[in-house]
Amino acid sequence: MSEGSRSRTQARRAPAWLIALRHGLRKRIFAASFYRHTLRAKARTGLSRPTHDPWRGDAARANALFQGRYRFAGSEVQLFNRPPWTAEAPSTEWLLEAAAFTWLRDFRAEGGAAARDAARELVATWIETFGEWHPLIWRADVLGRRLMAWTSHADFLLEDAEPVFRRGFLISLERQARHLLRAVSLAPEGSGRLAALIGALLASAALGGLGRRARVATNDLEDELREQILPDGCHISRGPSEQMSVLRDLVWLRAGLSAANAPVPLAVHSAIERMAAMLTFLRHGDGALALFHGSIEEDRAIVAETLALAGPPRAERTIPRAMPQVVAPSPDAAPFGGYERMTAAHTMALFDCGPPPPDPFGATGHAGTLAFELSVGRERMIVNCGHRAGEHWRIASRATAAHSTVVVGDTNSTGVLPDGLGPRPHVTVRRHNDDGNVWIDAEHDGYARGFGLKHRRRVYLAAAGDTFRGEDALEGARGDGTAFVVRFHLHPDVQASLLPDGALLRLANGDGWRFRAGGANIALEESVYLGQIGELRRTEQIVLSGTTTPEGATIKWAFGRIEVA
Repeated sequence: MSEGSRSRTQARRAPAWLIALRHGLRKRIFAASFYRHTLRAKARTGLSRPTHDPWRGDAARANALFQGRYRFAGSEVQLFNRPPWTAEAPSTEWLLEAAAFTWLRDFRAEGGAAARDAARELVATWIETFGEWHPLIWRADVLGRRLMAWTSHADFLLEDAEPVFRRGFLISLERQARHLLRAVSLAPEGSGRLAALIGALLASAALGGLGRRARVATNDLEDELREQILPDGCHISRGPSEQMSVLRDLVWLRAGLSAANAPVPLAVHSAIERMAAMLTFLRHGDGALALFHGSIEEDRAIVAETLALAGPPRAERTIPRAMPQVVAPSPDAAPFGGYERMTAAHTMALFDCGPPPPDPFGATGHAGTLAFELSVGRERMIVNCGHRAGEHWRIASRATAAHSTVVVGDTNSTGVLPDGLGPRPHVTVRRHNDDGNVWIDAEHDGYARGFGLKHRRRVYLAAAGDTFRGEDALEGARGDGTAFVVRFHLHPDVQASLLPDGALLRLANGDGWRFRAGGANIALEESVYLGQIGELRRTEQIVLSGTTTPEGATIKWAFGRIEVA
């Protein structure tokens, strides 16, 4: 471990009051009038070495922005002839996405003088509004993403630009870069810290080097990758959406440094390779992502693009593989990420067999231990509810009840807090494969403290892919008379009808499945599906309910394919 990594670890273990005091003192310095004079910038006519944004832009979105229809973070604000900085933002997320400038790629995709002029106008009005330090707009992670975009699209913005814009843009870019190198440690933990470091490195490469702090940032990035990217390639947040976001940022860093003829750290190559394999692991048959730990489905075209560009460039096919503690994720299990994947024929189940993410990376973690999702071909059948921003929805979607797993005593298996999680359960898992049949046996103790119970879930997928069955057992000496519920949230495209001992399910493609259960009362209840940003779809859930006996409780259930006339 490097000295920088050691000092950061010590800082993370410091009391919360001390961390808040340090951050508060630094922010007071940044806000002081003298501070702006310390962000000196050289007189430049252009960037030393422009970087490159590898991701495809959307010309239609650029056209909407040109017309004043600003859609960010799932909300749209319509303004006539006004930049978004003049609007009352519908959410903090909306404002931060606007200020990150990743939408510059959309104007570049549109191309032409009109698109360039519109993009320059938005940049210029931003500099007028937020050109000096601002506690939110200059937050290290937002600033990092803005510098990623500005350095990658500088050539587009500066082509035939007036001297006034050119000078203002380059001065602002360098001042932000110098500030970012001082403020990286204030970035939010997790992907935000990586975004800040990536922005700092791309800005340093584009500006021809920014001294010792830039060299330190390279070491810090390697330390963060070592901490955040688990040996099997799973991001420490355990969220598929976060997995893809970090992977895209690392691919952007690799492409940007390569375009600037700057060396790409070996740790970046290794992280991209492992994370791409893990992202493939976390996809359903429809090409979109599973809904665990703050994730949504994401656009399947963007998922495919991410995986395509995450492959090594031709010039890097023979990168040495000298990274320690690397475990290539298998097609079946991600032991460090805490996921099991069961596949047979066209049927696939993803099983969350790990504890929620650890602090300080659990701010969006969900209490969904031993939840699973089940799909058949391109059709999703059993899902988790997903995730949605907003105070009420953010807490509700992280609850155990929003997942296809067992809830005891109307209590979360891990305490859900506004900014994190409570004590994590201990989870054990065993897997057995035999001639195409798959058994997984997992248990957690999240209900031991409050109810004296352990939840054990055993699931089986037949080699033919036509049977998926399971058993949920609540085991413990103090569990007599405790209420429990087993939830199976259905995808909105699934039609369900209740039977005395189960339910009939019809998938969107017409396939039929029958659900049977014993050991509990069965009902169909309302549910919601938050599979896309800003979207809420009504759906249903199969609910098995009952109370424990002195021996606990055992609930058996099965999904079986049936012929549909």
